[in-house]
Amino acid sequence: MMTYVKALEDEVSTWPHVSVHSHRFGGREFLFDKAEVGHVHTGGIVDIPFPRSVRDALLANGLAEEHHWVPNSGWTAFHVRSEEDLKHAFWPFVPKTATHVSAEPLLA
Repeated sequence: MMTYVKALEDEVSTWPHVSVHSHRFGGREFLFDKAEVGHVHTGGIVDIPFPRSVRDALLANGLAEEHHWVPNSGWTAFHVRSEEDLKHAFWPFVPKTATHVSAEPLLA
């Protein structure tokens, strides 16, 4: 699992304007300029905030889980336990950091 968490951090840290820092609750947080776009805990849980309507759609379609500490907020949770989970964990960061949409997969 730590390999997947490290792979996520390594990939996201290469994106323009994204920096990686220690997170106050453990793990690593990702900042786009100075705004947090998400964080990953050492246990493989990726937490990403969205507008409430997007969060509700993600939950309704089974694409995310409620955040464990603030379930009634815009925060979502993704569990990274496999290569497939890792691929799934990347896509929520893209709308927050991309300047355009690409049909190309993030990982081969």
